[in-house]
Amino acid sequence: MGKHLNLSQRILIESNLNENTSLRKIGIILGKPHTTISREILTRRVLSKGNRFNNFNVKCDKTNKAPFVCNGCPNKNQCRKNKYFYYAKDANDNYRTTLVESRQGIDFENDEFRKMDKIIKEEVDKGHSFYMIIEDHPEFDIVERTLYYYQEKGYLSCKNIDLPRLVRYRKRKRNVPKNKSERKENACRINRTFQDFTRYKEANKITYYVEMDTVEGIKGHSVLLTLNFVPFNFMIAYKLESQTISEVTDKINKLKKLLGYELFHKIFPVILTDNGKEFKRPDLIEDNGSDVVKTKVFYCDSRRSDQKGSIEVTHEYIRRYIEQGTDLDKYSDDDILLMMNHINNTKREKLKGKTPYELGFYFIPPKDIILKPNLFKKDNNKWRSLRRRLFIIIEWVKWHI
Repeated sequence: MGKHLNLSQRILIESNLNENTSLRKIGIILGKPHTTISREILTRRVLSKGNRFNNFNVKCDKTNKAPFVCNGCPNKNQCRKNKYFYYAKDANDNYRTTLVESRQGIDFENDEFRKMDKIIKEEVDKGHSFYMIIEDHPEFDIVERTLYYYQEKGYLSCKNIDLPRLVRYRKRKRNVPKNKSERKENACRINRTFQDFTRYKEANKITYYVEMDTVEGIKGHSVLLTLNFVPFNFMIAYKLESQTISEVTDKINKLKKLLGYELFHKIFPVILTDNGKEFKRPDLIEDNGSDVVKTKVFYCDSRRSDQKGSIEVTHEYIRRYIEQGTDLDKYSDDDILLMMNHINNTKREKLKGKTPYELGFYFIPPKDIILKPNLFKKDNNKWRSLRRRLFIIIEWVKWHI
């Protein structure tokens, strides 16, 4: 490590000053003597004068002792005296103008930082998250939190609106019926509740299962049938003409015909879905041409989409391409397949930096992963067939089941 502080270290100083961290502790974090931190702050701090109607010529006595600035002071917004602040960018600019000696070991000085910023901007324009960027560019040698701090302070060229939105799922309140007659259990849910699903998993030691759902566009128009393979977060999607039982069962039957009943059961041993009207015939989904039921269908509790949280989170990737309220009729099967290929090649923090394909599925990934609507403008005929889509899953089953 060089003897001079660089922009990255100055940013850490500013963030820790904002949190009222002691100079001695900041020195430990940076691997520098606390006297170096003190000298840096006293040399680079910026004077901010008080309100012109008040004591703007009076200096705050607290700035005479560590930490010498008002960054972390809880009263800084009400204080009428002259204040001192430490700003990493201003401090680094000041350092650059006075520097005459050669420098060593600087991480993000001028050209290098601008180069990193350019790469980040290009990746963000493709819809990539900071986590994906850090995973794809280990040469940056920084953590995801640091990038978010750079963004918050305006050091990066990309804007907040360019970043994929952060999704948080809140536990929803359940409306409990006031009397037993207010709501009856649907016939399809008998022995298929989420509690039955949990017991079935434990009794059969099942760790691999499939979550099923639909993604709507405009009501009454086409929808997407989505199937998410847990715990790999690998998802396939099919376009349905309508959100009906017949459309769902027709697509499932085509899968059974293509795969055969035995292979279908291995790929879909257990299916967990919600209480949508299109899933009200579990017997048709489970039907395998014999009296022995091998694939089991279960339902989440009412208003508990968090019970199939994996597919709900993956739906957010679909919404990066197709916003809510968009008519799905205009998208072809080829568009949907191309979109899912890109989504399944996205690195996930939950998968420790791996993509769903990397966890065992045979696939040659697209050259550039794009997570924005302009993906559909690109011509890509390589992955446009139902058989190719399912071949990926068949290959995984052969090797892992």
